[in-house]
Amino acid sequence: MMKKILCPVDFSANSLNAIEFAARMGEVHQAELTLFHVFTEDEFGEALSRGLLAERYRQTDLNNLVSVAEELLKNLTEEVNSMSQQRGLAVCNYHFSYGALEKHISEFAKDNQYSLIVMGTAGVKDVFEEYTGSQTVKTLKRAECPVLCIPEKVKYKKFTQVVYATDYQQEDDDMLQQLISWVQPFDAAVQVLHIYYKDNDAEEAVYHDFVIQIRKRITYQNITFNHMKFSDAVHGIDRFAIDQKANLVALYNKKRNLLERIFDSSSTDNLSYFATYPIIYFNAE
Repeated sequence: MMKKILCPVDFSANSLNAIEFAARMGEVHQAELTLFHVFTEDEFGEALSRGLLAERYRQTDLNNLVSVAEELLKNLTEEVNSMSQQRGLAVCNYHFSYGALEKHISEFAKDNQYSLIVMGTAGVKDVFEEYTGSQTVKTLKRAECPVLCIPEKVKYKKFTQVVYATDYQQEDDDMLQQLISWVQPFDAAVQVLHIYYKDNDAEEAVYHDFVIQIRKRITYQNITFNHMKFSDAVHGIDRFAIDQKANLVALYNKKRNLLERIFDSSSTDNLSYFATYPIIYFNAE
């Protein structure tokens, strides 16, 4: 059950968008939401030297800037509470920290037993921090709980069409049970998808056996199964999700190869995919 949600914040439009997703999830599940900001002097210095700070921030000292950052975080927390507690959110609080961004996020989530991390996957370098693709990948690799990644321009919608991509792994039923428990309050249709590369009798046999076994263990009624031939798994999942008008895609991959291919910041082609819907990524324990 989802009880605690962690949302990293850098005050950019992208991270503010992620807060809305986190708050809405918190409302539905009556969960606790923590807004999390990591301030590092090195990154502030880099932003200063590259002229990325507004003039009013370049004219202040580091201590004052830290105070401004914490005040902004406090104000955001109060705003979320005023809007979301009346709709079911248990409480919104905040945590202000210093140090390595992705390490702090994953360790704080683990130490405090968070059920989910919600963060943006793109953004601009802001006054205080940078949450871009590379930081997202580092967090995804370190985090032990699932991470919900919100693309830059995706606005919140109820999770009514959900795609779970599978490579026939033994953990699928556990991941599906967890996913369903989160999206069931939205009355979501869950579509389980496998991408295959070649037509053969073995593929058909494995697929049908997989469906039978999952149906024995999953009692959720609004679930369907699909397998689709495509030369590339990443683009195949994306094509299916777009065709189905999915507003959430769930991935679980032990080898992390899908993770690397989707979020590899060196490939602008890959970055153009998975940009129209959120992705929730389940890590191998």
